[in-house]
Amino acid sequence: MLVGASVEPRRAAPATDAGERYFQIGVVPVSVGGSYAPAIGDFAALYAEQECQRPPTGCIDVRVNPSARAAALPRRYDVAAGGTDRFHALRSSSVLPHIEWAINWELATSWPGYLAVHAGVVERNGRAALFAAPPQHGKSTLTLGLVRRGWRYLSDEFALLEPSSGHVHPYPKAICVKEGSFTVLNELGLSGGARRFYDKGKKGRVTFVRPSDCHEGAQGGVCPIGSVFFCRYEPGAVPRMTAVSRADAVLRLTRVTFNFRKYRARGVELLADVVRNAECYELTSGDLSRTCDLVASVVG
Repeated sequence: MLVGASVEPRRAAPATDAGERYFQIGVVPVSVGGSYAPAIGDFAALYAEQECQRPPTGCIDVRVNPSARAAALPRRYDVAAGGTDRFHALRSSSVLPHIEWAINWELATSWPGYLAVHAGVVERNGRAALFAAPPQHGKSTLTLGLVRRGWRYLSDEFALLEPSSGHVHPYPKAICVKEGSFTVLNELGLSGGARRFYDKGKKGRVTFVRPSDCHEGAQGGVCPIGSVFFCRYEPGAVPRMTAVSRADAVLRLTRVTFNFRKYRARGVELLADVVRNAECYELTSGDLSRTCDLVASVVG
């Protein structure tokens, strides 16, 4: 979600580059550069499988530079996107999450071509399941649990809907796991190796899981949406779901679509087309394994 130490937009100050790195994360092209090499290296290590030798067309451009500050003041790291400062990170351990925030900010506010719904998305048998939820309601954890079971992964942050077809396109960013769900990594057998941890401000410590950590060929492709779940997490709850009318589903989706104002009436039509051929549910999740079982019983 787009939270953190946000600032009023201003033009980013020029800096001596430590190198430019290019990535094609599904349909999202990204370039990361600036003078703070450690953060650029962290991002490149996380997205090594998506790195390109040449810049893709239409890159979201992110720059990371240490601020020029008096020696007595703590170092600060400026993260810019599209040539405009977006975030200030106060610790080196929080720079990588801020790079992710900057990319998400551009996707949510100015990246053309897709209706951007805040949701996790996985695919099974050629159709996508979309998990829409406010922050802290378990969509990333549920997405991770299903991908670990062999489902294919499109995103844990955005369902990017193509207006002409209503199909969802992949944005397979690394899955962000918050400290409260670190035990889930043990349960899923994903806690080993040299996993790194970062500071994500009010959300606390986080780590990132690459789709390929879950299983080979985990990345999904363009597909229609077969089911929509509006998720609510209740610790200790018995997982349950109730059907949601398609009219109600459209209204709920408009509330979690970042760039809805750009599309307005066309956005309503697109979301109506999406849910017309989808089953829609309100999902209360608790135990991850039992929630995955419930979702699988409905989807598959």
